[in-house]
Amino acid sequence: MNRIKKKSRKSIISGIVIPDQWDANGKVIAVTIHDNDEKVFLVEHTKIGNDLLNLIHKEVQVTGKIRERFDGKTSIGVKSYETSN
Repeated sequence: MNRIKKKSRKSIISGIVIPDQWDANGKVIAVTIHDNDEKVFLVEHTKIGNDLLNLIHKEVQVTGKIRERFDGKTSIGVKSYETSN
């Protein structure tokens, strides 16, 4: 399991929702958000974060806590989101 460093900050990011992990049946089970600066944010599994599983390839604006993980990746705990489409 990937641990999350203590540092976190609330931010707003805009980007496109991209599939990141699939189950054995090919269903998307995890997504990332790719912003315009080519940064990638892993979406944490929360009730609101899981809503983004239905917004693959859509532009979104997400508010949440960004965390630097011990594996060097960046994640976001989504508190709210808006779609651009």
